[in-house]
Amino acid sequence: MPENASQALVIVDAEENYYVLPREAVETAKAAPGAKAAIEAHLREQIKVPLADGYCFAGMLDLPAGDELAHYTTEASWPVATTS
Repeated sequence: MPENASQALVIVDAEENYYVLPREAVETAKAAPGAKAAIEAHLREQIKVPLADGYCFAGMLDLPAGDELAHYTTEASWPVATTS
């Protein structure tokens, strides 16, 4: 891939709407290793469907309506991994 090119994860829903998530957005949402158990506890079912470039779809999260994680925020919902 050329140096000035970027990558994005593209998903499509049942109504054929496309969602383009730039790699930077995906990396920003990377959960901290310590959040893995909490995430797995909220997955409807854990299935890994291979996508591309090493990504897999793991499932959809079920969150109670009153849960603060069930509402949009500009901050990462799950504790993000730190690089330090």
